[in-house]
Amino acid sequence: MLTQEVHVLPRQRAEDVVAKAASTLKGCASYSDHGDSYRRTAGNKIELPAPVKGIAACFAVSGTVNCFAYLGRGGVVTTVSSMGVDQRTAEWWLERIMAAAEHRLEGLPA
Repeated sequence: MLTQEVHVLPRQRAEDVVAKAASTLKGCASYSDHGDSYRRTAGNKIELPAPVKGIAACFAVSGTVNCFAYLGRGGVVTTVSSMGVDQRTAEWWLERIMAAAEHRLEGLPA
């Protein structure tokens, strides 16, 4: 499963929003959603696109792995996520959807 959301920020800069998301994700060891408890995986091999600001993290629950990334440029932040049966699969899908988001963000003024 893949998701993508685009947020246009009329009064904020994407780099500030991504920095806040990075701070939150780095400090998040686990979270609960709809009764499920997700725990952060030990690490990931997600390569973030260089031209845009970004952060990514993966969390595991009940035999699946969810990976999330926040990418931003100028006044736009895109959040993307993927789910896989294992971390390698979730990361593989996330990198593909990030490539599409990066392509769109690159055309925006920094």
